[in-house]
This record gives sequence, structure tokens and C-alpha cells, in this order.
Amino acid sequence: MRILKVALLLAVVNIVAPHIHAQSLWTSANFKYGLTKQWSIDAGAEYRTTDALKSSDRWSLGVGVGYKPMKFLKFDAGYKYIRQHSTLETTKKGNIIPAYWYDRHRIYVSATGKLRLGRFDLSLRERYQFTQRVGKWVPKFDSDGLTPKDDEWISNKSKHVLRSRLECEYDIKKSRFTPSVSVELYDNLSDKFNVERIRYTVGCAYKINKHNSVDLFYRYIQVPSTGNPEDRGHIIGIGYNFKL
Repeated sequence: MRILKVALLLAVVNIVAPHIHAQSLWTSANFKYGLTKQWSIDAGAEYRTTDALKSSDRWSLGVGVGYKPMKFLKFDAGYKYIRQHSTLETTKKGNIIPAYWYDRHRIYVSATGKLRLGRFDLSLRERYQFTQRVGKWVPKFDSDGLTPKDDEWISNKSKHVLRSRLECEYDIKKSRFTPSVSVELYDNLSDKFNVERIRYTVGCAYKINKHNSVDLFYRYIQVPSTGNPEDRGHIIGIGYNFKL
């Protein structure tokens, strides 16, 4: 019966996604192990598509540690390796750089506070993350896209971001489902706290049993710093979680 319920959830994703014209599908698998009542470790993998689900955007692997000194307060930190796929680029001189894969390294620390109001759980998470892009040589071609030119050096690039997420979950009595809504702001600390991205998310978690659960969500991403409608994105996500 539980397997049937999970299958139905997956079917919903396949049915709903085409109708809301999702630009990306984000999938993830996470593992969490409680060392003590206060300390835990976790590991996870993620894969994302882009271009209306037609091509790969990135994949990543991460590890982290969590510390929960109180019921309403949690701290965590971790590292993530990200393999990112770029889009085709045109230089100022009109040369063409085809799409390529590049590496990024990310570290983060965060604090989350939670408040219980009836059957509602309100939480605020503040996360600082530092991301380093690794430089590399990539092929370059003339404007015809065929004639080779000298390779282009893509330099190292670092970024400091503060992510502020406000989330509300609703605890349905005697139910394995937990719906939620959230909004998250990305403040670019390297650019005078410029809000470069906003995430709006509506989702639902389903607890299969004591150790297994799945998450489904729809996410809308807006980039107010550019004001370009093409920078907005519709995303469908599904995640699997295993906890010991």
C-alpha cells in the first residue's frame, strides 16, 4: 500500500509538470544519521535539468553536520561539490564559446529558529554560503561557430551570499502529509546586499514510515535585479529522504 502511494505521488509530478510549463526538474536524495539527540550528520546528491527539462543543468554531492541545542533552534554547516553546465556564450568580439562543464566548491553555515502556533510551524533560516568557481581553459570559435580560435581562459570567481528563508508548515492531524509554503531571498554580499534572487515554494512532504519520506514541490524563481522576464523560472522538484 505504501509503495502504491509513492507511485501515485510520482505520477502526479509527471502529470502536473507539463501543464505548468516547468523549465526545470530538480531531484535529490538525502541521508541523515542522528549521532546523539543534539548532533547529526547528513549526505546528499542532487541532479537538475534545464531548457524545459531537455538538458542537464547541474549535479552535486554534499556532506554536512547539524547541532540542535534546543527544540526550537538548530545550527548546521556543510560542504557541497557542484558540477555546473554553462550556456553558449558570445564574447565582446563576436567569438563563440560553446557550452561547457565547470566545477564549483561551496561551504555554508546556517541557523534556524522555529515557532509553534497551534498546528502551524513557522521557521526562519539564515544561511551564509561561500562559492568558488574553478577556472579552466575552454574552446573558442569564430563567429561562424566552426573556425577554431585560441582557447579562452575562464577565471576563478568567488561569491558570498546570505540566504534568508521564511517557511510555514501545517501539521495535519493523523496524516502522513505535511504541506508547506516558503519564500527565500538571496542577498549578494559581494554587491552591497543586493537581492539578486527570490524563491517562492509550495510543497508537501509525505512520511512513508519512520525512516523514509518524499518531498514534492513547485518553485517559482524571480531575479529582480535584472527585471528580465526570461530570468524567471518554473521548477518542479522531488526528493527522497532516509533518516536513521
